[in-house]
This record gives sequence, C-alpha cells and structure tokens, in this order.
Amino acid sequence: MSGDQPPEATADRARRAIGRSGLSQRRVATTIGIDETKLSKALSGRRRFTAEELLGLATATGVTVRWILGDESEVSALPPKQTTEAADASEEETPKRTIVEAAWTLFGRRGFDAVRIADVAEACEVSTASVHYYFANKSDLFDAALDYSVKLAFDRQIAWLDDIDDPALRLDRLLELQSPLGRTERGEWSIWLQTWARLSLEGSTLSNYPLSYERWSKTVQTTIEDGQRTGRFRSGDPRAMADELTSLLDGLGIKVLTGVMDTDTFAQRLRSYLDRSIRHPSPGPATPTTTATPTTPERPTETTAMPVTNTDRSKESS
Repeated sequence: MSGDQPPEATADRARRAIGRSGLSQRRVATTIGIDETKLSKALSGRRRFTAEELLGLATATGVTVRWILGDESEVSALPPKQTTEAADASEEETPKRTIVEAAWTLFGRRGFDAVRIADVAEACEVSTASVHYYFANKSDLFDAALDYSVKLAFDRQIAWLDDIDDPALRLDRLLELQSPLGRTERGEWSIWLQTWARLSLEGSTLSNYPLSYERWSKTVQTTIEDGQRTGRFRSGDPRAMADELTSLLDGLGIKVLTGVMDTDTFAQRLRSYLDRSIRHPSPGPATPTTTATPTTPERPTETTAMPVTNTDRSKESS
C-alpha cells in the first residue's frame, strides 16, 4: 500500500496508533467496518490494509495515513499545526478529538451560526466546561473542525493515490476525491464554503487555510506537469491550467452543494473541460517516459469513471 514499505512496517505503525489512541481493537474494527479477525491479520502483517481501512484507521486514531504508511513524500497539504512524527501525530487526547469530530459534523450540517457549544457538548455526552477546557470559544472550535477537514482530504489522497502512476488516471482520481458527492465529502465542502465566507470578512483570523489551498492547487499543478512530460496532457502553462481547473471544480462543487446543479451534470461539465483543455487530443499517450504500474488488487481500479456518486470513503464521525 505504501510504496516500498512492507506490510509488517505498516502493521507496526498501525498497532502503535491504536495503542496510543486508547481504543480497543474491537472498537477500531467496528469503526472502520471490518471484523476483528481481519483487523488482527492486518495488524500482524498477514494481510494489507485496504485504502478504505487506512482512512478509517487514521480517522479513528487521530494520526495521518501518511504516518501509518511511513511515507515521507508530499502528496498534498499537511493539516495545519500537525506533524508526521509518531509522538506528535498521537499527541491529541481522545476527548479533544471526539469534540472536534462532533463539531465538524454539526458545523457541516447546520452551519456555524446555528451550532452552540452546548450542542457539541451534548453530541459528545460531555459538559460545556469540558469543551471550553480545550477551546476558548466557538471560533476556535470551528478552526479545529477546519483542520480536521484538511486532514480528511489529505488522508484520502495519500490512501487512494499512492499506487497510481499514470498522470491522467491520477488527475481523475484526485478530482473525484475532492468532489462534493459523498456524505463525508459534502461535510468537508460545507466547512470549506463557510470558511470562504468567513475569509471574505474583515478581520478574519483563518490564516492557515490559504496555505492549505495553495498546496492543494500545487498538487494539481504537479499532476498536470507529470502529464505534460509523459504526453498525456496538452502543453501550456501548468500553473494557469491548475488555477482554471481548481476554480472550475470549486464553482461546480458549490452548485452541487447548494442544489443548483445535479451530480450527473457536474460530472459531464468537468469531463468536458478536461477533454477540451487538459487531456491530450490524441487517442493514446505520446511516447511516455515512464510506465504506469497496475494498482494493488485491493485498490479500486475504475479510476476512469470520474467522478463516482454516493461515495463515502472516510467514515463520517457522527
């Protein structure tokens, strides 16, 4: 799953993540949607974690998929204020993480103004004083929910893009993973949309988000550059192409989120733009300099069907 890292090394990090989280293996297995026997085999290195299981494990234990895989390469933006070191990745207390996940769900569904600290406390079955122990006010809690959204997107990219070498397939999957089509992805988009609205106001303190967005845009740009080098994509300014593509994705995503556009039209518009402006017009790649390797058997291979509706790769924390 992780490039050169053997299953035993991934299993060791997974065991450490579970141990520091304070969760039982049974609880983790239930959270990520597999039986305890399968989890035990993965933790002993006798089977590989699937991408979906990695996402669930990282979400449940509070570490990143990148840390579990021992991958020190950059795929996209690291969550603000988070490192990839083992001690730091596990430092967040379980109660605090539970509060953030509950706040993320409530903010995504109801919006910042409609959510009270008391609502978050009730969802976590703790007192309001317990929430205030970690967060001075609702704005601080929303900032933490935004960081959590960045982590979810980052983990999804690491888990699902790791073995896709073909830039065209990689770009399709990358855009799919950022599309507001599944339940969790819609929650992320709701948080991001509220963040954009807050950033447009005077005196905004959300200074971390623009950097996260820039790194996401850079990921798209790098993928386009790879496609140009291998003859899969048209020539042109990759920075400008990335700006146009991410702007289109943002605009179409907002239309889907607000009910102005249906998901089928979303997919059609995005595919049409890729064909007109990004993908090479010839039926096949022009003498690629690298050869794509197939994905592992446990990875989904239908990456050309972009995007997929009704997707929920990271389990929603509610």
